[in-house]
Amino acid sequence: MNTDPILSAIKKSEVQRAFYKNWYIKLIDPTTHQAFWLKFNVLSTSNGFRRIAEVWAIYFQKSNKEVKKVALKQTYPIESFLASDQTDIRIGDSELLPNRTRGSVTSKGNSIQWDLHLMPARESSIRFVPNILTKTKIIRNSIVTLCEEMLFSGTAIINGEIIQWKEAPGMQGYLDGSRNNHSWIWGHCNSFIDEQGNSSPFAFEGFSTRAKLGPFVIPRLSSFYFYYQGKHYHFKTLREALYIKSKHNLNEWTFQADRDDLSFRGYAKAEHKDFAGLTFEDTNGSYLYCTHSELAEMKIHVYRKGKLEATLTSPGTAGFEIVSREKNPYVPLLI
Repeated sequence: MNTDPILSAIKKSEVQRAFYKNWYIKLIDPTTHQAFWLKFNVLSTSNGFRRIAEVWAIYFQKSNKEVKKVALKQTYPIESFLASDQTDIRIGDSELLPNRTRGSVTSKGNSIQWDLHLMPARESSIRFVPNILTKTKIIRNSIVTLCEEMLFSGTAIINGEIIQWKEAPGMQGYLDGSRNNHSWIWGHCNSFIDEQGNSSPFAFEGFSTRAKLGPFVIPRLSSFYFYYQGKHYHFKTLREALYIKSKHNLNEWTFQADRDDLSFRGYAKAEHKDFAGLTFEDTNGSYLYCTHSELAEMKIHVYRKGKLEATLTSPGTAGFEIVSREKNPYVPLLI
């Protein structure tokens, strides 16, 4: 695990009253369309009244066009959060270590337990926010992928049902800051197939966010990462953040990132029933509403010098979330 952002988060928490930080993992079995999302979250509000640590867990399963979702959250006092040696994250009886995570969440008569081993498949740590935006405090948080491609093996127990994972592809990320952005879109996938239906080493992750300066919501800023033909393409400069094309509605997202003679043009979509509705609390006491799916479809066309070179498709194996200050009326809130 890359420890730099963790060290930064702990230093911030020592001097700031208002802060949040969370570590998360996601994984999916492309053959069974079973997915798992896990988050370790710490929050301290600006008025000091809310100082909590939380463990979130969501299980997705799609079969015969039916979607099963179990989404749980368990809340503890902030004193339950431990970061031993700045690498081992513990909240209550749940832990996230460099090569293993295990724990349990119980809420409203439902339970999720897990014991998973984490193995990096390709070391790739990615920082998504341009330095100038954090230095000027236009963006007040860090967005870091600790490992863009991991393999997960082990078990999850969903209300007594045992789910086995064997080298399921996924990733691990980290967020922290003094306040969340006004809204954002996020997508990730490393389970693509090519035009012949064969598994492809292609990978994508992207953020598109709007921040707030005083009473004003500024134009959208975006940062994208692609792994293509053995090379890393990271669009993260201020100019790229401003000029990346990104449009979305309640369940679809189109985007385009260009560099020199290469153009990545993408599309993501999830049905409303594929989303889990979640409520995030901000450090100022306000709320954000997230629709999150690990069952999204994604397609990315790669053009070189204006000519289509490759088409990569994710058949319901992509992570996709839309976070807003307003609720999506078509997605019930599970948390």
